[in-house]
Amino acid sequence: MPRYNLLDEKWIQVASKDAVEKISIKELFAGAAKYKELAGDMKTQDFAVMRVMLAILHTVFSRFDSNGDSHGFFEVDKEKFLQTGELKESDLEDYEDALYQTWVDIWNAKEFPKVVEEYLEKWRERFFLYDDKYPFFQVTKEVIEKDAAGGGEFYGKNINRLVSESNNKQAYFSPKDESYKEYIVDDELARWLITLQGYIGTSDKKKVGSAKTYSKGWLYDLGGVYLQGNNLFETLMLNFVIAHNENNNLLKTQKPCWEAETIEKNVEYYFHNGIDNIASLYTAWCREIFIDPNRTKEDKFVCFIAKLPEIEHSNAFLEPMTVWKYNDTGEYKDKYRPRKHDANKSMWRNFGLLTGVGEGTRKPGVIEWLNKLGDISESEELGFNKENIKLCAVCMLDDGNATSWAPIDEVEDTLNLKERVLIDTGDNGWIVRINKTITDTKASIDRTLKIFIKDLLDIRNMEKSDASKYIEQFYFRIDLSFRNWIESIDIDNDKDTKEVEWQGILKKAIKEYVDELVSSSGLRDYKGIETSTGVKNIATIYNSFLYRLNQN
Repeated sequence: MPRYNLLDEKWIQVASKDAVEKISIKELFAGAAKYKELAGDMKTQDFAVMRVMLAILHTVFSRFDSNGDSHGFFEVDKEKFLQTGELKESDLEDYEDALYQTWVDIWNAKEFPKVVEEYLEKWRERFFLYDDKYPFFQVTKEVIEKDAAGGGEFYGKNINRLVSESNNKQAYFSPKDESYKEYIVDDELARWLITLQGYIGTSDKKKVGSAKTYSKGWLYDLGGVYLQGNNLFETLMLNFVIAHNENNNLLKTQKPCWEAETIEKNVEYYFHNGIDNIASLYTAWCREIFIDPNRTKEDKFVCFIAKLPEIEHSNAFLEPMTVWKYNDTGEYKDKYRPRKHDANKSMWRNFGLLTGVGEGTRKPGVIEWLNKLGDISESEELGFNKENIKLCAVCMLDDGNATSWAPIDEVEDTLNLKERVLIDTGDNGWIVRINKTITDTKASIDRTLKIFIKDLLDIRNMEKSDASKYIEQFYFRIDLSFRNWIESIDIDNDKDTKEVEWQGILKKAIKEYVDELVSSSGLRDYKGIETSTGVKNIATIYNSFLYRLNQN
């Protein structure tokens, strides 16, 4: 008998005013503006869950406007709210206008219309966590036995990424006691199940079919990017790229995984015919997963999994929530591929990649969408120019082992900017000038601090490659200062004045850091070394540093 329906059960963790609480899918869409943000077990988990909620929005509002009326460009089945006709290419422009207006109407209403709940009720039977026919984000026992001889075992300590313990290596500092690692309650399971379909690795052995490459999880290879507003409603809407038409998305029928006629057809559609719409991408699986529908919370958790083929990564611009890397050479020459974030660099240091500024960069779809909303706000009162927006980055780190790609940690970072600054993308707009300031900052550090550090290491007969450790330490020191500076920018500020302001902050920080290094110098540093041009010691390299700093 089916049980634990995600429409009603409280499994989504959100932050409210005073605490973290659990709500159902229906509660989320009925009162999203009441909640600050998703607040699950990990940011990568929140990212995965958010995309499922966005898939619901893309599906519903590809068919209906904010009043719950069909857009009228194709037939929509009344029984299941399925799109039964295709959009004609000649209607594309009018359809796109209707989508924009739908987004604006929902944004101005500050709440999601009832048609979302009506749609979900039509598909209630597909949202049971436990079911022997249509389990949510899973397959039945019959399917996995037919496709992969029953699959391989996967345990509670595997699916819970706060533990991530294998059978061969114990996870220390686990948030769960040893006696409880194998147990998962239903609300946890729902969150981790969605996360697992996005991030897993490749260490498991059982496979479906005979593909060239198998998925480690579509989200695993993304340098995830999203926009965060003042509450959960705004966050969902800012990332709801309703008129996204990369890879002809608008001409395709939105097909989230739960709308497949059968589970077998869902697997076939995704991984044999290819994903061609954003709702499918946001609900894509990387594994066939079977969970015994009769399990109870008293049972140690075990499920059975089998690998599914990998989604094509090259030029996969249907994906709007990642940064991209252009490949000049190699196997993927002249192609863009998703690029994961660097765990050792604050996101502002890759500002050009995040905003699509500079040669060989491509703007993430959500940033492009925000720019379009900025254009719309010139004729529609959206209130954007009053808002600060957080630009957020998230990704999962792996162990670097190509045979497993085991998840080991996550990267998360945020950058606060005023919305009208973030959409100022003209030739001399704020985005270009901020990126220039960051490029100049890197150059200033290389011309002054890096040369001093290398000279100091030379005096101490140490490897000059160690200079990078000092440079990264300095970037860490100026991180908060730069974040405060970029957050202080308003659209009406004089760009030259703000740039000079930052250069002053940077120059002072560089000098203070070098002064600390000089103050801790020893006798050897003052004695120095003989070079072809004379003695090089802490005093001479400090004087050279001051000259370069003042010339900078």
